[in-house]
Amino acid sequence: MAKEFKEKIITINLSKVFEKPITKRVIAAKYIICQGVKKETRLKELKISNELNELLWVRGKYNSQRKITVKVVNEKGVGRIMLPSEKYEAKQEKKANAKGEKEITPTTEKVAETAKAEAPTKTEAKEKKTTAKKE
Repeated sequence: MAKEFKEKIITINLSKVFEKPITKRVIAAKYIICQGVKKETRLKELKISNELNELLWVRGKYNSQRKITVKVVNEKGVGRIMLPSEKYEAKQEKKANAKGEKEITPTTEKVAETAKAEAPTKTEAKEKKTTAKKE
């Protein structure tokens, strides 16, 4: 069994990509990266970062890299595949009330108050409609 880890840097050989048809090389590279990371880390669920995806597509659909070095971050059984230069910050979960409602923060209260202050009341809206009809 593989040891538990938080971060791991892996170099993956992408030479097998060039055995694939020319129009499917980047797609095959993404698949080979995921397979290499699964073999090395034994994680079942993986997610590729946007920066890594953009790096794969920089040369276009047909010309892929020969090797790539990636960093894998393990977060609750989900592997995040990214470039070694990227920094990963775990997202904090928002706590919900007992009923499953959104948590009310001071900023949301201010937005609600300003929306109420700007919105006309029903009677004001009716008066505007009647004056518009009379004119």
